[in-house]
Amino acid sequence: MLFNLINKYRPFLFNFLFISILIILVNGRSLMGLYLFGFRLAELLTGFSILLFFLLIYKYNFFRENLGSKFVNSSLILVFYFFVTNLLNSANFLDLYPYKSSVYIWYISFMFFGFIVFKNIEITENYFYIGYLGLFVQFIFNILYYPNFLIQFFNEYSDKTQFLKGAEIAIFFIVVTFFANKYGENSSLPDLFVISSSLYIPLIFFKSRSAAIALFLYIVVMVYMKKKYFFENKRRSFILFIISIILFLTTSHFLVDNTFEIQETPEAVAQVFKHKYIVSNTFDEEVPLFYIFDNRLYSADGNLNWRLQLWQEIFIFSEQNNQITFGQGFNTKPLVFDNFIYSGLDGLNENSHNYFVNIFIRGGIFGILLVLYFFYNMMKIPKVDFTNFEFLIFFLPLVFISMFDGSMENPYFAIVFYFFVSSFFTGVKFKKKVRI
Repeated sequence: MLFNLINKYRPFLFNFLFISILIILVNGRSLMGLYLFGFRLAELLTGFSILLFFLLIYKYNFFRENLGSKFVNSSLILVFYFFVTNLLNSANFLDLYPYKSSVYIWYISFMFFGFIVFKNIEITENYFYIGYLGLFVQFIFNILYYPNFLIQFFNEYSDKTQFLKGAEIAIFFIVVTFFANKYGENSSLPDLFVISSSLYIPLIFFKSRSAAIALFLYIVVMVYMKKKYFFENKRRSFILFIISIILFLTTSHFLVDNTFEIQETPEAVAQVFKHKYIVSNTFDEEVPLFYIFDNRLYSADGNLNWRLQLWQEIFIFSEQNNQITFGQGFNTKPLVFDNFIYSGLDGLNENSHNYFVNIFIRGGIFGILLVLYFFYNMMKIPKVDFTNFEFLIFFLPLVFISMFDGSMENPYFAIVFYFFVSSFFTGVKFKKKVRI
């Protein structure tokens, strides 16, 4: 009965799903903090991701046949490691904290959810135009104007009102433009890509250097891959690139001139903004970019140096407490974050801003090896309608960003990442191209 209803309303359900993803991508952390039934939306999504592993077990033979037994088993091994670690540490499984600290495991389940979705959905070119519309709205929210009614709404119903971080902006941009460029060969979508790139590069550099490096290289590769399209009409392409340069310079100038003019944001947002762009964004010109002092590695870049010191503190602490091999587990807060330098403005930070260092804290070297084994098996899954090179174009920039940000522990980033990665193993079923 349930599956009959799902099949009957399948187009509506899938359209609703993608609209929901678009709304999440535009609003980010503020939306994730909305309270529903006493829980934040991000917490509910984490709970849903845990339930999705039961879907994996229920449909084990289906996923094993389509994705390979090694990949499916490597996913389940991570779950098994979580339970064994908590048993050995006498953790309380009714406590929500162990599940919060292990989200890098649970969000993987959205890949299996995405696999089923992309197996059963057909899209049109209109999806890509709507995606670009979302990018335009997001750009306005971050650069020009953030509506007061949204600020009031999130202040009342969410735990935090916050602009999107560089990693969040980057994954939205990559998801929309990658698939639009893949399937928009004979349309205006490549032109939209160039124009959007000229607007987003300054914004990303302003938000996050690591995300900016990843996005810049991604854009260069994508333009190169579309070179045939741009050379077919040189005059049109010349005009397009002139417009893009103008937009790039205008956006950059606007960002530089208006960096610290925040009038309509809440106090908490203003404080985070001030810390991020005044305190952390510093560069000491009197020392090299990297240097060693008193047996520690430092950087002249303020943001990078903060990360380097935190990572080294984590490794030193792990060595002193015999946590190198198996980590400290999932049931307690890492003591290194008791230091106010690393605890964040609200004192609640527990993220090392590095995907693999976060895994190391909880699971040690053994935990990292399990995750690398998972990704190795993912790479081995046959791609459908995509080349391995295309997969790496999508995959590597997002992994690079996660090496300098807490993005894989962020439901916004990680869920979108795994959901769309699944499409490489199903292919994207594309209906008749319809212009809007």
